[in-house]
Amino acid sequence: MKHAAAMLCAALATGGARAQKEEIVCPPAILASTTVTTAEGWEPVGGAAEYKLEHAQLFSGHPSDSVQVTPDESSKGKSLITQWRIKHEQAPEFWIGCAYRDTTVVLARKLDTHVSRCVARYDQSDGPPPGHLQSLTCS
Repeated sequence: MKHAAAMLCAALATGGARAQKEEIVCPPAILASTTVTTAEGWEPVGGAAEYKLEHAQLFSGHPSDSVQVTPDESSKGKSLITQWRIKHEQAPEFWIGCAYRDTTVVLARKLDTHVSRCVARYDQSDGPPPGHLQSLTCS
């Protein structure tokens, strides 16, 4: 019985240090509006617009610093696979971002420090390059 409990504790200790595979779901579209502050004498007309999801990005550090990590890519038929290998010794934190077409808006969130890889899959037959983001998984 003591042996089984010790094995369970050891398994939890080693398994707890690893990040679980996580499917990250970017919102397929966002509603955003623009604020005009530099057009003295002009009145902005128009409202919010819907922007469609375009692609995923990985940032070394907070996204406001705009340090994007270049992915490895491979194509197979109509699919494009983008993969980032995360090296935590290069930066204290990494963020994953969802970028939207025709806007500079990126929805971002900080990744767990145990994540070592993110993979994005695109359907290249749908939309402008890199294609339609089908899935984003980090582990």
